[in-house]
Amino acid sequence: RPNRALYDLSVAIDRLPMHFMRKNEINKNLSIFEDTLGGSERLLSSPVPLFYSRHTARFLSTWLLLLPFAMYEPFKGSWNHVMEIPAIALASLFLFGIEELATQLEEPFTILPMQGFCDKIGANCDEIVGWRGQGLDE
Repeated sequence: RPNRALYDLSVAIDRLPMHFMRKNEINKNLSIFEDTLGGSERLLSSPVPLFYSRHTARFLSTWLLLLPFAMYEPFKGSWNHVMEIPAIALASLFLFGIEELATQLEEPFTILPMQGFCDKIGANCDEIVGWRGQGLDE
């Protein structure tokens, strides 16, 4: 569908009653848009290996499970090492949050409001099409 839309857009640009230099500039921008679209499709279709995600989660879990042993000595000043619990909990919250954010960013098109973007672009195009003939001397 995107390639057909780009083709239709190219044909529509060729039919516009404007100077060929302006059409050439529009076609250059259309080519840049097509290249960007191809890059986005490649990004969407190349998945991050499942092994990478699992390994990261396992490593982070193991590291956070061993963190209390490493933090035992620095927290010896608190009563019965009680301040170690909220410190480890806070560190775990931050690190697991960063890991979840990284997982979400692996597939950016699932978290972006793409329908809203497309609706706005469509509304702008409809507005521009509505200008046809305005400002032309008859």
